Amino acid sequence: MINKMNKWFILLIVAVLWSSCSNKNEYEIVSSEEVLPQAQGSYEYEEDSLNEDKIELSPTETLLLKTFPDVNFEEENTLKNREMLFIPNRLGFKNKEETYFNRDSISYHFIEWEFEDSLKTVNALYNWLDCFGHNCRSIRIEEEKNGSKEAFVIWVTNNKITYIASSKNINRKTWQETFFDEEKNTWNYIIYQGRGGKMKWIIDN
Repeated sequence: MINKMNKWFILLIVAVLWSSCSNKNEYEIVSSEEVLPQAQGSYEYEEDSLNEDKIELSPTETLLLKTFPDVNFEEENTLKNREMLFIPNRLGFKNKEETYFNRDSISYHFIEWEFEDSLKTVNALYNWLDCFGHNCRSIRIEEEKNGSKEAFVIWVTNNKITYIASSKNINRKTWQETFFDEEKNTWNYIIYQGRGGKMKWIIDN
């Protein structure tokens, strides 16, 4: 009888163990790389994209910086906010370059207009002289008259009018040597005036 009970007891234990093993949950170890979403592209940052955009200088600005390393194009310029009409802006120029800059704490304003031919250049100059400066004054050729509150120089060739103005007096020869190759330029007119002075004329007859 005891042997029978031992057999049943052993069978019961085996049955319980088998049932326990069959009901166990199976666990699989999963790596974090399989669970987390992975980036699909490669992210390469070019150096230029991380830096601020570089400001491209015009040919005249490049020339000024090369000639005068202390020139600054970003400082406050007293000539920027003045109300002044430049007639050549309205007369069909071919190209135009304009910049404001400071040198030795002095403000400057530079403009150069290029025209198709000498007729359009002369027309632009004459129309400008009909309404010149802050007060739109009429100026006659070779008239020595105050044309502007500031100092300026104007160079006129067959196809270009070049203008520079300043809050202080201007050394005409210095800027002429800076902007022009003397051997390649024939001046039809050079007009210049000191601050508060009268216009002077050099005419190539």
